[in-house]
Amino acid sequence: MTKSAAEIYIPWRDRAFVSVREVAQIMARSPDWVRNRIGEGRLVGRQLQAGGPVVVTVASLVKFIDGVEATASPVRVKTSTIYLAVNNDP
Repeated sequence: MTKSAAEIYIPWRDRAFVSVREVAQIMARSPDWVRNRIGEGRLVGRQLQAGGPVVVTVASLVKFIDGVEATASPVRVKTSTIYLAVNNDP
């Protein structure tokens, strides 16, 4: 059984463009946040058809992610210690 083009998954890094919704999912942000980054020029948005949806170039997304990773401080997560108290008295 062959799959149609719509059924074949292509990893986002292997595409030329991703939707605003997909970028929001990748970045764990809202679509409005993505649109704001496009407005700031930090992500490159394109409208491939007149009146069509805005898509983001994968190249600009990768560049943005690389820039964030380079400037982000490492996060230290405080771990809790659990102690087990056992009473062995008879």
